[in-house]
Amino acid sequence: MADAGEWSHSCFQAQQAAEKSLKALLADRDQDLRSHSLNALLRELGGEASAQWAAQARALDKLYAPTRYPDALGDAAPMDVFGPEDAEQAMRAAKALVDWAGTQLNPVA
Repeated sequence: MADAGEWSHSCFQAQQAAEKSLKALLADRDQDLRSHSLNALLRELGGEASAQWAAQARALDKLYAPTRYPDALGDAAPMDVFGPEDAEQAMRAAKALVDWAGTQLNPVA
C-alpha cells in the first residue's frame, strides 16, 4: 500500500498488525483484553514490555481512529492528512512490535 501511495491505509494496517501481534501474545497466555489501544495491551502483558515498547505503541495508537473512520478528522479526508513519512514511521513501529511479539511466541532455544 505504501508503494502505491496509500499512506493512510498503510498507517492503519501497521496499527492493525501491531495490535494483532500483541493480542496473539495475550491469547498465548490465556489472557484477553478487548481494546484497540496498544498501550493498554502492553500494560496487560506486564513486565518490561510496557516501558520497552511505549514509544511505538503511542505512535500507532494515534493512528487507529483517524485512519479507520473517514469522518474522524472532521472535514479532512485521511488521504489528505497522512503522508509517506507517517506511513514509514508507522511501519517501523509496527515491525518492531511484531518482531518482538514473534520472539515472545517463539523464543530461540
